[in-house]
Amino acid sequence: MPVRKDIQSILIIGSGPIVVGQACEFDYSGTQAVQALKEEGFRIILVNPNPATVMTGIHLADATYLEPVSCEFVEQVIKIERPDALLTTMGGQT
Repeated sequence: MPVRKDIQSILIIGSGPIVVGQACEFDYSGTQAVQALKEEGFRIILVNPNPATVMTGIHLADATYLEPVSCEFVEQVIKIERPDALLTTMGGQT
């Protein structure tokens, strides 16, 4: 059961495309976040345009969207999935 009763599903913005040699730490942190939140009972929705990451594995998130991380597309995912929360800190470099 989730710790917070008012949050059942969380939309996570993945790291997306990263320069070769710099992707694994972002993918690892995102994967760990997904696993920890799933262990707490949350439904995870992932948006990440990079299909080569562990984070986009078939059994990790409950719903995975392999599309560009743009405002337009994320808005569409929010309309479809209706998440209770949004976690954007699993993105790549700033």
